[in-house]
Amino acid sequence: PAPAKSAPAGPSPAALAAQARKEQQAKLAEERKATAEARKAEAEAKRKAAAEAAAAKKEEQKRLAEEKRAAAAAAAEAKRAAAAEAAAKKKEEADTKRAAAQAQKSVQKAAPGATINLFGGFGGGGSKPAPAPAQVEAAKAAAMTAPRGVPTISSWKQNRDGSISGFISGSPSFDDGEAVTTSPIKGEASDGAVVQTGSGSKYFLAPQSLKKSTTFSLFGGGGGGAKIAPPPAPAKAVPAGPSPAALAAQARKEQQAKLAEERKAAAEARKAEAEAKRKAAAEAAAAKKEEQKRLAEEKRAAAAAAAEAKRAAAAEAAAKKKEEADTKRAAAQAQKSVQKAAPGATINLFGGFGGGGSKPAPAPAQVEAAKAAAMTAPRGVPTISSWKQNRDGSISGFISGSPSFDDGEAVTTSPIKGEASDGAVVQTGSGSKYFLAPQSLKKSTTFSLFGGGGGGAKIAPPPAPAKAVPAGPSPA
Repeated sequence: PAPAKSAPAGPSPAALAAQARKEQQAKLAEERKATAEARKAEAEAKRKAAAEAAAAKKEEQKRLAEEKRAAAAAAAEAKRAAAAEAAAKKKEEADTKRAAAQAQKSVQKAAPGATINLFGGFGGGGSKPAPAPAQVEAAKAAAMTAPRGVPTISSWKQNRDGSISGFISGSPSFDDGEAVTTSPIKGEASDGAVVQTGSGSKYFLAPQSLKKSTTFSLFGGGGGGAKIAPPPAPAKAVPAGPSPAALAAQARKEQQAKLAEERKAAAEARKAEAEAKRKAAAEAAAAKKEEQKRLAEEKRAAAAAAAEAKRAAAAEAAAKKKEEADTKRAAAQAQKSVQKAAPGATINLFGGFGGGGSKPAPAPAQVEAAKAAAMTAPRGVPTISSWKQNRDGSISGFISGSPSFDDGEAVTTSPIKGEASDGAVVQTGSGSKYFLAPQSLKKSTTFSLFGGGGGGAKIAPPPAPAKAVPAGPSPA
């Protein structure tokens, strides 16, 4: 039979471990990439939520600004209307004051007991009837000088509770000559005084000296002697109008209410923004959790695959080790047969001693390779049999146990370090190691691992041109 080729060496455990590490690193890179994408998605969601919240806040601010402008415009319009009304009132007061001044002059010029028609001269029996006594008293009070904007009360009297009853004029809330009763005043009441109620309303008290016998008519008519005015009709209570402080307090209250509304709207906008951020964060966290779950499952699958590969490599290594042990036992048996054989004998390790067997003896190179294989070499170190050292220090011979060459193939190594000797392990400059089979196997004793027989010892022919052994990588 032809020389059996050794089984190709499978990947070593170190190679398998390196492959597993490479796959693990690729997985980790994928995980890092997925985590970065998840973080990017989370940041994008946060940015989007912040943009939406900012847009909502801007829209709310725009709405509040428009409401504020509208309120300011309404306030300005109200202010203009109030100013126009005040101007009209002022003009009316000025006209009334001029008429009162004219009436005062007529009163001062009239003789005592005369009836005066301010618009038709002195006399009696005018075409128009004289006004009621209350209206006459109101006109007398209007002829006096009162501070601008302060209503005048004529024919007044102070009640027990401190309030003032009389006939009012110059008030925007009552008709001129209408009977009123104020709320209790502060201090004492006197002719020509300006009194103030507890709520802050002010009134001018017309002098009581105008109740002399001289009477006059602002509208015409006349009469003789002085007349006593009838008692006044029951007066209406003057409602306490809002004071400037009360108006200012009301304005402040309205402004505070508006600010509270604005703060409430801003708080709602912030709440919506926070809710959007929370929702985005929850979605990002869920996506991150799902991604981590997927990566963990892939990691477990990769670990299971690596463990399976490791078990397969261990099983393959155990099978190879068993095969090497079987080969070593067979080689030891062959060595024993060689030692027991007589010089010059032909040995059939499987068929006993004899000559002229039916099977031809193998080639000398194959025999030498088999002899070298029968020796003990360190594990993993190729054996070179029928070797010789060349002038440059290289070794030529027949190799076995190498993953790069067939068993029995002629090779020449690169120069070795040190001396070559039987049974030595030599090393080349590149770090490759070889076991040199003992040359003592070249005695006249020959044997056949495959059967056959023959006579005397045969000298092996010179080896065929050897292949140069490539310088393999050093262990380092």
